[in-house]
Amino acid sequence: MSTENNKLGNFFGDQKVSDYNRKIIPRWWSGGIAGAFTHCVVAPFDLLETQMMFLSKDIRFLSLYDGLSAQILRQLSYTTLRFHLYQVGKQYVDDYNLFHKVYVASISGLLAGTVGIPCELINTRMHVDRLLKVKYRRNYRNVFDGIHTIWRNEGFRALYTGGLCSFTRATLVNIGQNAMYDQSKIMYKHYFDWDDDCKILHITSSLTAAILCAPVVQPIEILKTMQMNRSAGYLTTTSEKITYMMRFGFRGLFRGITPSLLRMIPQTIIMFLLYEQLRIQFGYYEEKVD
Repeated sequence: MSTENNKLGNFFGDQKVSDYNRKIIPRWWSGGIAGAFTHCVVAPFDLLETQMMFLSKDIRFLSLYDGLSAQILRQLSYTTLRFHLYQVGKQYVDDYNLFHKVYVASISGLLAGTVGIPCELINTRMHVDRLLKVKYRRNYRNVFDGIHTIWRNEGFRALYTGGLCSFTRATLVNIGQNAMYDQSKIMYKHYFDWDDDCKILHITSSLTAAILCAPVVQPIEILKTMQMNRSAGYLTTTSEKITYMMRFGFRGLFRGITPSLLRMIPQTIIMFLLYEQLRIQFGYYEEKVD
């Protein structure tokens, strides 16, 4: 039976790729495609999470897909880059060492963050636009209109508003998702003797990564959202941001954690399931050097 047929058979569960004792390497675009498709599913939770950070009272949500164009472009650029850089970096470290993976994830997340900040800025502003007074609304039609408007009215540097928080978040997300996912796979494979291409392994590992990632990222997520919306007529100083963030006490640090978990858990599971299937179906076998 041909290699292609065997890999296709693995998708339907009747053949193990590991029978060949060769590891399948994902294509460079796999992470971006998986991330973009996944976000179409979880976009409403992403919107709800962002708006809860600003709400002081309940309001009626009029749209569940504000900022989708910005997030799709971000996934196709930022997520593609962070997954690919992480995959390349892992080739130069001990795959079983957690600290090595954390280091690679930190560097790849930081570098990828430089590409994703403008789209993340547009997405965040589109999320909260409906909560602002009419005179403060930006009314971006889509991600390209948002980039053009910011560059024209605020200057190129404004596209990187909230950059420090965004860089920090990108680093933590890559550690919490990619590094923890790989480490969880190693742990579960050891204890349960699961095959590397087993779907239950992918689901369990991605669930573990999501649960660990969400609470770590949430405080910096709130600060980043406030920083990116500082031109909306309020929260212009650091003290104002901290005061507003802590308006609910200590739990203010984790405001929106429920929709964050509702978003991150299915997002991480679906994303890694798709990523693994794209790896299995369209990846290439690692060459062994004799």
